[in-house]
Amino acid sequence: MHRTRLSGGPYGIVRTVTDDAQASGGMVTAGPRGGQRVTVIRDRAVRAAGVRWRGVVAYDWAFADDSGSHVQRSFVLLDDGVQINQPVLFPRQQQGWWYCDLVSVVDEGQVVHVDDMWIDFIVGPPDHPYRVLDLDEYAEALSNGRLTQAEAAQGLRRAQRFLDRRLNRRHDTARTWPDFPPDAVELLLTTDLPQDWSMFET
Repeated sequence: MHRTRLSGGPYGIVRTVTDDAQASGGMVTAGPRGGQRVTVIRDRAVRAAGVRWRGVVAYDWAFADDSGSHVQRSFVLLDDGVQINQPVLFPRQQQGWWYCDLVSVVDEGQVVHVDDMWIDFIVGPPDHPYRVLDLDEYAEALSNGRLTQAEAAQGLRRAQRFLDRRLNRRHDTARTWPDFPPDAVELLLTTDLPQDWSMFET
């Protein structure tokens, strides 16, 4: 992979492309058969090329911290309004665990806007309980007007629907999650994706 560092942006890395992508003007053929190339706008801060397939949008993007630069793959579950990833910075004993964000999704077809909505879930192995995080931040967003009452109610309904559909086992004693991660995500985990992203200038 060829990595190009440009000035600007809060994370230093602005754009990363594969050698093949450079040779073809930044475009690559990637994703599963039948996948649609899309652009993801993440938290109004990152623009990334991704692939839509079977109700999931997958994309790679980069960030940097004191330990160096990192490439992270994220998956937007469009029907759930939840974005999931296996954080590259999770400690060794939690590698392979999932971090799930409740998000707002505006799907314009070729462009998908994704914005964080505070409530998060950490999902490990099926024999380990999942965790719900940042309900206090959600309440604060409602209190200070960053969320309307209607938006807050709709977000809570989606959070509960995600838990019931994907994680809550009810009376099932099997040590598996009912539907997590979705089959499409399992395939997209190892699929070559477009390596093209940038940070919006601040």
